[in-house]
Amino acid sequence: MKVIKGIVLLKFLLMFPVVMFAGLIPDTVINKNGADTTKVKHWKHKALYTFGLNQMAFSNWAAGGESSLSAKATTDYELKYTKKRFTFDHSAKLAFGMVGYIDKRVEKTDDKLDLSFALSHKWQKNLDFTGLILFKSQFANGYKYPDDSTLISSFMAPGYLTVSLGFNYKPVKKFQIFMSPVAGKLILVMNRELADKGAYGVKKAEVDTAGNILVHGQRYNGKLGLNIVTSYKGKISKNIDVNTVLNLYNNYIDPEISNRWNIDVDWDNRFIFSFNKFFATILYFHLKYDDDAVVPVYKMVDGEKVKVSESPKLQFKESIGLSFTYKI
Repeated sequence: MKVIKGIVLLKFLLMFPVVMFAGLIPDTVINKNGADTTKVKHWKHKALYTFGLNQMAFSNWAAGGESSLSAKATTDYELKYTKKRFTFDHSAKLAFGMVGYIDKRVEKTDDKLDLSFALSHKWQKNLDFTGLILFKSQFANGYKYPDDSTLISSFMAPGYLTVSLGFNYKPVKKFQIFMSPVAGKLILVMNRELADKGAYGVKKAEVDTAGNILVHGQRYNGKLGLNIVTSYKGKISKNIDVNTVLNLYNNYIDPEISNRWNIDVDWDNRFIFSFNKFFATILYFHLKYDDDAVVPVYKMVDGEKVKVSESPKLQFKESIGLSFTYKI
């Protein structure tokens, strides 16, 4: 029952934003006589919902297996307001997925909260002066599965807030490059347990020889550097859509001078292979490299897997599946 209730909840959670915003956008201008006159072209909006469900059952299966029910829902929406030389853009990518092993445990498989706000003033034909705000986090707690007692993430732990001023170049309609030489980035770790551990690059707690905390860890870490965002959204063919966003960030003021050449990479990709109006196969992969996000390094010692250190590594996430899709 936990799994079924969770599926219903995540569907409503991800559908709410666009339903709310769509109601705020006017379609026509009404004159004094109550008649429609001119269509308002200032606001534009679009959205894509997807929902996938997978079930597996085993009974006396000699090769082994575990019965499960999994689901994943996503919402991508865009809002744009244009008037004269000014443009306001807001977009969001929301996702939540989980798998439930019948009568045993529930695990999170996907969790994304990505928001973007941009205000632009057209400077030249294909060049805008732009202020950009990016926010990234997740909705729910994440654990070191199958261990569901070791917390590794939660809402706003981490949270990434990037504020940039720069130029946005749009050589063609579907492709753009944003570059900011002065971009502030704030890493937030609002969970006390994770902050005390120094997770995601914040300063960890000071402890005495007995392990008692003397000074709690900081909940934030500020950066200042170069931010580049490139994106393309269009069609490869009639039934194949692609949406790719590459975000690069370099920190000018890293306390470790040798680290100032490191570049944080966040590359998000989605390919939609549409069968008809409502069903599609969606291929998603995400590459990340963050010098502040360390993962354990293990070594086999006397036949046992032993943790020997921690270091940043290239992170990779991929999924493919058949989904129900709905476009606005």
